[in-house]
Amino acid sequence: MDEDLQAAPSGAHLGALLMRWRSLVGIASGISVIVGAVISVGQFREFVDNSVKGDMSRRLAALSHVKEFFAEDARMARRAHRFLATHWLQIKPHLQEKIREAGSGEAFYLSEEMADYAAVHYHYEQLGALVKLGYIEFPLVYEIIAFPDDYMDRIDPLRQALAAHWKGPEKPLNDLGANIQWLRACYEYSRRLPPGKEPTCPG
Repeated sequence: MDEDLQAAPSGAHLGALLMRWRSLVGIASGISVIVGAVISVGQFREFVDNSVKGDMSRRLAALSHVKEFFAEDARMARRAHRFLATHWLQIKPHLQEKIREAGSGEAFYLSEEMADYAAVHYHYEQLGALVKLGYIEFPLVYEIIAFPDDYMDRIDPLRQALAAHWKGPEKPLNDLGANIQWLRACYEYSRRLPPGKEPTCPG
């Protein structure tokens, strides 16, 4: 009986063991927090590096697209000037008649007489769509490509007439050229921004 009592740890001894256990648990918890923080920092750094690399790749891809559009834009400017100087002068007085003869605005749009107009329209419609959908950043487009305001103003009656009869007499396509109009709004908005502000689109 006395031997059993002597073998049993005293209350003070149990308290010391408990304190040591708590200390070890605290140290282990601290180490796990530190290790976790180190791992988190490493993962965050890797995430940032990957994000930067991804962003750079996206920007380089966008630059490649804009370069193509820039090269194409010079050719489109020549076609726009040619259309204004030749076909538009002949079409303008007989616009409604020509659409009726073709059968629809779409058919007239696709005619040989309208080849220059259609090419220029498609060029800016596609550019507007790519900017709107985020495939090309607008600030880059704004700095490289000049929007042809004068040309768009002069041929707007043609766009409206084509849209009003696109599928046939009185069968409209009201959003014909919508991406062009949206792109133009981006240019007009950015021109009004204070110097040094990044070009952007309204809204």
